[in-house]
Amino acid sequence: MRIVLLCAALLGALAIVQASDDPTLSLTGVVDLTPDTFDKFVNGAKHAIVEFYAPWCGHCKRMVPELKKLGELVTADPKLKNQVVVGKVNADNHRSLGEKFEVRGFPTIKYFARGKPVNKDTAEDYQQARTATAFVDFLKQKLAADKGFARVEALDPIAKKFVEAEDKAAVIAEAEAAAATVDAEDAKANAAVYVKVMQKTLEKGVEYLSKEKARLEKMLAGGNVAAAKVDEMSRKASILGAFLDEDEE
Repeated sequence: MRIVLLCAALLGALAIVQASDDPTLSLTGVVDLTPDTFDKFVNGAKHAIVEFYAPWCGHCKRMVPELKKLGELVTADPKLKNQVVVGKVNADNHRSLGEKFEVRGFPTIKYFARGKPVNKDTAEDYQQARTATAFVDFLKQKLAADKGFARVEALDPIAKKFVEAEDKAAVIAEAEAAAATVDAEDAKANAAVYVKVMQKTLEKGVEYLSKEKARLEKMLAGGNVAAAKVDEMSRKASILGAFLDEDEE
């Protein structure tokens, strides 16, 4: 009887271990992506890190505990949760997604930057350690580098000044003068957005700032924005944050 019970216990433990290493299991904080849902979650509105796996792949099975920890860590960190998507794709079942991003083996991990169109050319191969800690460190580095996305240092303080100023027209003139001194093409285009935002706010009122940012973020998160518009809308949303005194939420 003892041998029978021991065998049953061992078989039960083995079943639990095998189940915990099943890449197809739903994990907290990790989105299961399909061709129908991929664009809804991975669309340039947030930073995204995605595992492309096959259920039979031994390396994919061994990565399940680390991906589970990553999902839990991202869920528990408000800053990461608001700015990062963690996803996984069964690329054996959904080969079209693997082919779309030139996945050659399993597991393949791709990083998609916020504010960029999502395609094979912008997708970045993750080449670092495949542990939850390493994933989090990588994502935090990306967030730190992205802190000033589309922002122009010379215009940020003027944006804050504009919100509080009684004579907003005078501040717009100051912003136009500052924008005229910007040299780099990208920065010059972004500086022009600051001025346009101020002009629109003067016309519609200060509430325009928060409403417009919320509108843009909702559209980006919906996944229906054309790739050509993702960068433009993401840049404007980030610049609006300068007026709202947000430090990248």
